[in-house]
Amino acid sequence: MPKQRRLERINELIHRFIGDLLHKELAVDSLVTVSKVETSPNGQESTISITVFPFAKSAAAIKEIEKNIYEIQQKLNRGLRIRPVPKIRFEIDESEEKGSKILDVIKKVPKD
Repeated sequence: MPKQRRLERINELIHRFIGDLLHKELAVDSLVTVSKVETSPNGQESTISITVFPFAKSAAAIKEIEKNIYEIQQKLNRGLRIRPVPKIRFEIDESEEKGSKILDVIKKVPKD
């Protein structure tokens, strides 16, 4: 169980660090937030799920992040006091958009 707790703490650290970094330094005209971080059991890789509002700008946001992935990784390496620092990769979290579409469908259902 201590290993699981360590992974949870690593996820929290990365979540806060990357969230702050994206907020301060990402040059896109949309709201980008970190929704989830999942670190592999061996601690070598972390997948960072982001949400983008409006969702239509997701492709531009992920493109900008990927363009700067090396710099983001370097800042993470310097900013975290853990070893090894996981290699990061980003993905779009589509759950918000899917939830929104479901709510729209529900609203269109005729009421008795």
